[in-house]
Amino acid sequence: MVRKGSRGAVVGAVIADVAVAGIVLMVGMDARRPADEVREAGRLLAKGDAAAAAQRLRGVLAEGPWSTAREADVRHLLGRALVAAGDRKGAVDEWLAVLRLDAAAPPEPLMGPDEFEAAAEAALAELPQDLLDRLGNVAVLVADQPSPEMVAGGLDPRVLGLYHGVPLAKRSVSFGAPYADTIHLFRLNLERVCASRAELAARIRLVVLHETAHFFGYSEAQLRAMGLA
Repeated sequence: MVRKGSRGAVVGAVIADVAVAGIVLMVGMDARRPADEVREAGRLLAKGDAAAAAQRLRGVLAEGPWSTAREADVRHLLGRALVAAGDRKGAVDEWLAVLRLDAAAPPEPLMGPDEFEAAAEAALAELPQDLLDRLGNVAVLVADQPSPEMVAGGLDPRVLGLYHGVPLAKRSVSFGAPYADTIHLFRLNLERVCASRAELAARIRLVVLHETAHFFGYSEAQLRAMGLA
């Protein structure tokens, strides 16, 4: 059963990649320098110079004001740079701001709530019955975004999905029961990275299968090899 809600800790997240080129589409002569700075920050971050990337992005933000959506994009990239630079508190501050900005400028909906949940149910239904039986009481919860508590704990505010619980392979009789396992799907984040209903349905499927695989103990490297990352 897919249910609405949001709770849990930060375990097994699927991180939503930021396409730098997609966040710097600005027009006019005056916009060229900030756009170039964001591109350069993305290049520096990819090369491993997170501190220099963060410095450039702070400079871009200082040249605002920006639209809500563009500011959220730049702050999200800044948060990634700060994570890479080891500044966890700074990253959390930026990502909490992204959470607020994204809520203020949601994407145009591609699916209604019922259709979204039906797509998640359909993905689960693809699993063999023996795997469904082993999933047991794992709850699939749909929320617009991660909660502020999740983001304050270090979760990327634009993550698409999250598995919270103890993977099946790591359980033991001595660990204790029952296990509170939850798969979270973040609707606005999923819709933000999709351009059509068909693309959204495919992405929901991928995220559900990805997070379900975490329940069974698969690592990110294994999921990439399986085409589920």
